[in-house]
Amino acid sequence: MIETKDKILDAAEKAFADGGYAATSLRSIMAGAGVNVAAVHYYFRSKEALLEAVLMRRMETSNRERLRLLEEYEAGLAGRRPAVEEVLRAFLSPTFRMVAEPAQGGYPFVRLLGRLQAESDLLPNIVQSRLGPVLLRFADALRRALPDLAPNELFLRARLAMGATAQVMRDAPMIKSLAGAQDGALPDWNSMMERVIPFLSAGFHAPVEAHRFHTAGAVTAKESK
Repeated sequence: MIETKDKILDAAEKAFADGGYAATSLRSIMAGAGVNVAAVHYYFRSKEALLEAVLMRRMETSNRERLRLLEEYEAGLAGRRPAVEEVLRAFLSPTFRMVAEPAQGGYPFVRLLGRLQAESDLLPNIVQSRLGPVLLRFADALRRALPDLAPNELFLRARLAMGATAQVMRDAPMIKSLAGAQDGALPDWNSMMERVIPFLSAGFHAPVEAHRFHTAGAVTAKESK
């Protein structure tokens, strides 16, 4: 039998993914879970706390997998510079794999991540507060992969990469098209990821035209010395 807490989390995950965080009421989540408001407040202090619980039950597992993949990749470098493509693959593959794994939330959870990234400041805030060390670990790998890129420029490009990925995740027709899936079929997460990574990598590797972006501080590390 599914526990009451899990019923609430499942209903909230679907409701937030379908309608977005701001437009989803606790009343609609209660109806979907078949529970009363007392149960929601017993397990979760607020709507924001409920969203955080929805995210963390999936993301903690994904982040352990991200770190494992990155560590395995770096162990084989033998002092060589990391490749941006491989750092991105370690970070993205657990998320894209969720699409094909209902036990990990499947497409509704991936779509929820895309919605929150595009529509709300809550996802960055929750990720920063709960998963900061993981982000710092990957930021360090990207800095080593792109040593000539100034930190502020690297941060900007990482934000652009996150936004582009979120847009793909929240758009079901686009995901199915990218994956070559037939109507009604599950997208192929690996096919999706292998299309997204080269696009993002090209953005990270794009040259910085210092004369155009100098006023914004977007110069290379070498030029800033």
